[in-house]
Amino acid sequence: MAKKVSPEKRSRHAPTQAPGVLPFAARERMAHIERCLFWKGELQRADLTGYFGINPAQAAADFREYMSRAPGNMSYDATRKRYLPTADFKPRFIEPASVDEFVGLESSLVPVSTWPIPPRTASPETLQAVVGAIRRKEAIEIRYQSMTDPNSVWRWITPHAFASDGDRWHVRAYCHKHDDFRDFVLGRIERIRKAKPSSVDSGCDHDWNTIVQVEVAPNPKLSADQQKAIASEYGIRTGKTLKLKIRRSMLFYLEAQYSKNSAESAIAAHQLIVHSSQ
Repeated sequence: MAKKVSPEKRSRHAPTQAPGVLPFAARERMAHIERCLFWKGELQRADLTGYFGINPAQAAADFREYMSRAPGNMSYDATRKRYLPTADFKPRFIEPASVDEFVGLESSLVPVSTWPIPPRTASPETLQAVVGAIRRKEAIEIRYQSMTDPNSVWRWITPHAFASDGDRWHVRAYCHKHDDFRDFVLGRIERIRKAKPSSVDSGCDHDWNTIVQVEVAPNPKLSADQQKAIASEYGIRTGKTLKLKIRRSMLFYLEAQYSKNSAESAIAAHQLIVHSSQ
């Protein structure tokens, strides 16, 4: 009985050789091949054709390319008609460090569930108007609901950048009402009705333009073993701190999440503390 071989091996074209640097698009497909092998534990042409919108011939060529650049990483299962990772599989194009990289790939063998956190959104009209104002260096009149005022009010702002605290997006802007630079939550902008040229210089936003260094460390009120576990989780070397650079305007959000005062409590929720040298 004749031995079955993969469709790619039956091709009259020889596998692509490995010299040179892959174009960006081809490298992305190589990385996706590895994600499927690592996470799903299998690989079919449909994994490439459906994800990238390429034809089967290109997918077959990509498989040959991958096998030439990562020999011994996958083998063809003729019975299941798909590729499987070998026992010696070692990623060459990805560095699996976070589940976040893989949760978008459905896998029958690796169930995933996420918390149903309500998304924070802004209207397309708001986003378009703010982006346009930044590009054209304009001021825009917005109706904004602040958490310090019971009612939303109209005000002029000159936006110049976007920033995220990991939970929601803000627009960094000069507030003509308060005569200073502030953060405005995009989702709280109710309406935008006017625009005009602005002479505000974003270079004067010193908190935005100043980079400060912060040190993050396990909460010292935790036990030694707990501190060791938290240090390992966040990639902090034992007895050391994790040094991060952040814009001074974003320091408030970091400290709100990892409060300096959290060292006063040993509850597990306060896993990290942050110190800054403003």
